[in-house]
Amino acid sequence: MKMKLLPWVLMTGALTLTACGGDDGLLGEDNDIDMMYPEAGVEDPTDRPRPPENEPTMTTSDNFLLDVTGSPVQLRGATLEYAQDPAQMIQAIEPLAATGANAVRLMIDSSVTSDQLDGVLTQVAENNMVAVVSLTDDGSALHCQEDPGALVDAVNTLWLDQWIAVLAQDRYQGRVIINIADGWGPMGIFNPSSLGYQEYVDTYKALIRRFREAGFKLPLMIDGANCGQDFNAFLLGRGGELLAADSESNLIFSAAAGGQRWDSADKIVSANTLLAQEDVPFLMSAFAGSETGDFPIDHSEVMAQATGDVAFVVDTPWSSGEDGVGYLNAFGEALDLTGGAASLDVYMDRRYLEFMRVAPGSSNYAPNGTTGISMYLQDSDGNRLRLGTSVARELRENTWNKLRFDVPAEIDPADLMDGATAFDQSSVTHVGVEIMANGKADTAEGEIKFDNMNLFPGVPPMYTAEFNTDGDTEQWMATNSELSVAGGSLQALPTGNQVDFSMAAWNGDAIGQIDFSKTLNVTVRMFLSEEYASDIPNMWMQGFGQFGEGWSWNAVPVAAAPLVAGQWSEVKYTMNFNETVQPPSDIDIAQAFGLQVGGISTPKSDPIMIDSIVIEDPSARPTKIVTDTQYKATFSNGTEGFVNAGWDGGQVELANVDDALVATVPAGDTGAVNKADVNSVREINFGGNLSVKAKILLPESFEGTDFWMQFFFQSGSWQHFAFGPVDMEAITFGEWSEVEFEITDEDYPEDFARTLSPQMFGFQYGDTVAGDIMVDDIEIIGDSVVDDLQPIYEQGFETEGSVDDLTVDFTAGALDAGSMLAAKMTGYHVVPFGWTASTWYDDSALTIAEDVLGEVLTERGEEIVNGENGITATSMPVMFE
Repeated sequence: MKMKLLPWVLMTGALTLTACGGDDGLLGEDNDIDMMYPEAGVEDPTDRPRPPENEPTMTTSDNFLLDVTGSPVQLRGATLEYAQDPAQMIQAIEPLAATGANAVRLMIDSSVTSDQLDGVLTQVAENNMVAVVSLTDDGSALHCQEDPGALVDAVNTLWLDQWIAVLAQDRYQGRVIINIADGWGPMGIFNPSSLGYQEYVDTYKALIRRFREAGFKLPLMIDGANCGQDFNAFLLGRGGELLAADSESNLIFSAAAGGQRWDSADKIVSANTLLAQEDVPFLMSAFAGSETGDFPIDHSEVMAQATGDVAFVVDTPWSSGEDGVGYLNAFGEALDLTGGAASLDVYMDRRYLEFMRVAPGSSNYAPNGTTGISMYLQDSDGNRLRLGTSVARELRENTWNKLRFDVPAEIDPADLMDGATAFDQSSVTHVGVEIMANGKADTAEGEIKFDNMNLFPGVPPMYTAEFNTDGDTEQWMATNSELSVAGGSLQALPTGNQVDFSMAAWNGDAIGQIDFSKTLNVTVRMFLSEEYASDIPNMWMQGFGQFGEGWSWNAVPVAAAPLVAGQWSEVKYTMNFNETVQPPSDIDIAQAFGLQVGGISTPKSDPIMIDSIVIEDPSARPTKIVTDTQYKATFSNGTEGFVNAGWDGGQVELANVDDALVATVPAGDTGAVNKADVNSVREINFGGNLSVKAKILLPESFEGTDFWMQFFFQSGSWQHFAFGPVDMEAITFGEWSEVEFEITDEDYPEDFARTLSPQMFGFQYGDTVAGDIMVDDIEIIGDSVVDDLQPIYEQGFETEGSVDDLTVDFTAGALDAGSMLAAKMTGYHVVPFGWTASTWYDDSALTIAEDVLGEVLTERGEEIVNGENGITATSMPVMFE
């Protein structure tokens, strides 16, 4: 739920905390600078111009930029390629300001003179905008480059020499942000755990000190690595390390949204969530467009997320492993949630995941946290129903998790709370969230955040039999059994080794409720006593239907695997008689259908019990297919994190040759190559179906041998899942071949932790002859079907009042209502951030205005300037004195 402008101003004041920065004393004068990396330069000569000592500047506090009055501001503006043609581009300042923009990102290079810089800054100042002055070039030394020497030279010869007399003027100190370098930094890493950012961090620490030694107190902006796209460079404390190197604690981190790491709302939110932990403001310095590049960026989504999103936060004062609390939210009217669902976004401090070694002495860790989050409902009679629970070990760390729970068609008494014996799904008045310690460790603590508590309407089943009336079989029959209805279930005591449960047209009109012309899902809730334990391994089942005047027989297999002796089990299967009945017109003449259960030994003293039979039309529930590239390795820059998994004692050697991964194997080797840091690729999601693609080149010497190759995942809990054996008969040896493997819900191992990030991904091989295995363009594509129902109730916690309205429903253990009222507060789901769109006027596909004077806006420009979350709607004035 997005905040409006006025609430954002109010909330920022409530949420902004004192910044945690530092000065050189925190790390020592030079103790954190590796002398292998470049020094910033010599001390400033006494005659070098310096900014006035006490002139006010913009500052930063935690996640926010503050103007000279100390008020939070979010920048809204556009990039201006000033260096391309200063005389022409300077004319864009006034029309850009006329849109309501409060900032302009001025791109300058070594060709821009001090007079040209002074002239444009004067124009920016006269139009009451912030100037984000950004050093760029043609890409030969700085932009998308990683040579630290070139950057240090540029700082010394440009920022602190050619332009310092302009930048040091008192009139610019409260109006300028210095963006040290446009998109400088290491390429192709995108891994927060990588050591490859160290030179980047050390270089920027030295340069930050250089600017401060020159007297600048104004904000310094640091772009992400990889042309600005790689925000991972700031994570895992590196942002804090940069901040500690700044004596003014006045930094802004910047990203350019382009490529597959930014091409969905979830990815933008994930990046924002991770960056917020560094306690430094974040600016989207540029973002691509909806029809630009291989991974188009929805610029409207960038702008929508930039407005920020508020969440409900709980910081529980835990005392014991039995503690718990329920928070309840009331509706204005009763809702019918029969067959409906509830969802909730949850973010947990990573300490709750309780990472532990998977085995004594192992270097592998997996989450083991037991802290539980439940959603529950309350009906108009005060009865409560728990919909489901997710525990911390099932959640992903450092990101928002969406929990979804269905309202059950048949209520399990164990899910009724506080002694309730019934629940009315048609008259729901409250929804609640429950937090349970559930035996967690004492060290598992910290904030838990909630947002977007939504309720969805149900789609009633096509047919339901519940057997709630004793003696009423609801037109069901059962062969080879003694049949009765008692205790809310259909009970068939077998007299033979096969029982056929069936409904027939000649026995009544109930079968007419079922439209067999559609593919249908069937759920049968069945109970087999311990007496059947020895039968279950050999039991078989199938669904059947008979159609037309000739009673043609059609059957579908039904898995007996869900059956567990002594427990109620849900048997689910799909009926697709619409695809098998011949002639097709016979599908409209249903004579009988049912479920056969065979492999039963007799005699039996306990009946087979069926509690309910539910038939649903999956097409009745609106759905949509979400397809996204979740990971891609092109090997354009090294081996991209792929390493020898060590299974062969380190025999396979890896290298990058001509932008491909080359695995050199000795004869007889059996091993694996994996992307060891794949758990940092947060986009990989096992929630739905996946496609895995790759190109492989196997040498001609492998043809006709026993060589084999397959791909694999290891889950967040280290379960192994091998898939995609390469069909060697389809391979043209000595040439590149494309392979593709589909992974469906049925393919995942039963114990595979699908909600967690994977620990490993790669390929296995064996029975090699000596040679090179070449791999390129590995891509993981997620294709999942999700509900497209619109919620009938939404709670986004966008105001403090909505959080205040949450009541403490109950507590457990050592917690009490008073402490849990004090424990709830308002926080951020998405921290608001500034942006300067690409670009006001140039010759790119991202142009906002068709001419430098902005007399005609492009279609993209209309959206960025006048759209729902554009400049006009969201830009606020900045105070400069």
